[in-house]
Amino acid sequence: MKRHPSLHPLSQHHHFALIQALAMRRAAEAPVEKRAAAAERQADKFVKFWHKNGHIHFREEEEVLLPAYARHMRLDQDAGVMHLLADHAEIRAAVQEFERRLAEKALIEPEEVARVGKLLHDHVRLEENEVFPRIEKVLGEKNLNSMGHGLTRLHSKNEVCEI
Repeated sequence: MKRHPSLHPLSQHHHFALIQALAMRRAAEAPVEKRAAAAERQADKFVKFWHKNGHIHFREEEEVLLPAYARHMRLDQDAGVMHLLADHAEIRAAVQEFERRLAEKALIEPEEVARVGKLLHDHVRLEENEVFPRIEKVLGEKNLNSMGHGLTRLHSKNEVCEI
């Protein structure tokens, strides 16, 4: 689906998040003898991805996108937005748990890595297929353009979202 240019930075971040999600799910499907190491490696990569780009992406949505939408719509009456915010909390909790386990050199269950990968995938699809189109429709061109300038304040325009 074609996005309004103001939302392109968020959609570009989503592309890299989907790559992370796929890698996490694949790690959990690695051959049995390599599965634990693959899960740990992907959990570590996801934590690094989070610290480099993920946390900024969530802030952009929570501090710029959703307040712009809230000026036109009660957020608690949009089930998709409530789901989005719950996902954000759950993903943050998963990052914290991965960090704790990595620091303690404790086992990271491949099933947990797969679960977080699926959560991340489903979260991106919810935003791209349901929430963003609704926000685009409600905000309209002028408000989207105005809101789009706020998205760039949290990161450099030349910053590359790496995996």
